[in-house]
Amino acid sequence: MMRFDLQWFAERTEAPTPRRRSKEREEGRVARSTDLTSSFAFMALLVGLAIFGSRLFTAMANLATYVFTSGVTYAVNQSGMPLAFGPLLEQVGLWMSLVMMISIAVALLIAYRQVGRLFSLKPLMPSFDRINPVTGFKRLFSLNSVVALLKSVVQLGFIAAALYLAVSSQGVQVMGLMGAQPAQIFSYYSHSAFTILVYVAAMFVALSIGDFAYQKFNFEKGIKMSKDEIKDERRQSDGDPAVKREIRKRGFSIAFRRMMKKVPTADVIVTNPTHYAIALKYDGTTMHAPQVVAKGVDELALRIREVAREHRIPIVENRALARALYNQVNVDDYVPHQLFQAVAEVLAYVYKLRQQAR
Repeated sequence: MMRFDLQWFAERTEAPTPRRRSKEREEGRVARSTDLTSSFAFMALLVGLAIFGSRLFTAMANLATYVFTSGVTYAVNQSGMPLAFGPLLEQVGLWMSLVMMISIAVALLIAYRQVGRLFSLKPLMPSFDRINPVTGFKRLFSLNSVVALLKSVVQLGFIAAALYLAVSSQGVQVMGLMGAQPAQIFSYYSHSAFTILVYVAAMFVALSIGDFAYQKFNFEKGIKMSKDEIKDERRQSDGDPAVKREIRKRGFSIAFRRMMKKVPTADVIVTNPTHYAIALKYDGTTMHAPQVVAKGVDELALRIREVAREHRIPIVENRALARALYNQVNVDDYVPHQLFQAVAEVLAYVYKLRQQAR
């Protein structure tokens, strides 16, 4: 017989619990968009070029001039490299590293803003699902694949629109370059290329923001839970309710037996007279105040009175005091000062009865 997990057919309508979110993070599954990181890194690269681009191009031009003109006539060092080649190459590396550092810093910042502090090796672990042809076939025709295809088409369309806007605005100026100097032509085309890249980067950033919103929506939808899953998780974290009830029952039974053993040591039982029963004990040599050694209501109160009668402990009816002691004082706690007078009157009455009995 085939066995099915009924959770497959359960409707996932409940928001994920913190434990489910934590488990997903441990597995390395979070809402993130690689396009968002790439687009902002690309835009930061253009910003770095706008800031340090002129110095970088100047350093590259000086290096190229040295290599193609007088570089071969200069003295060389022990390794055979021209002496002036090293400093020029260092200048190119310096400005290029500054541009790359801006792009890398922005990429790390955007990645951190998406997922926070997260380090997990689980996505790198081998998994059968990744090479399973059935799973791969389902993934190929899933909604995510369709969305990825549409996203690629839209990206190409936006990039084409950005290229068209950038190139169409420069058409008249291109015709004016007829007979211009090479330096002017190079400056114009470099400026035009940078403008095109800015247009493309802006489109890319706008699309990546939309992609991140979709990825977050899709992730939140994917980790939703059914009501049965929430119940199972609560049962696993808090324990089986039946077991907890049994533990509470046994704990109450142990506490009840311990409390009932103290009833014979009490000096007086204050009652309501039927609903409440509080056992008080006082020893002037060892206690600073009377102590509640047992208390109960209804059936438990009846049991306390029965034990008191068996051991000939006085039972005094005082409704107000019985209610106050039951509500304000726990078992094994001392009577508060605001009830001293009422308790003292009861104890004095009990001591007087004992003296008369002697």
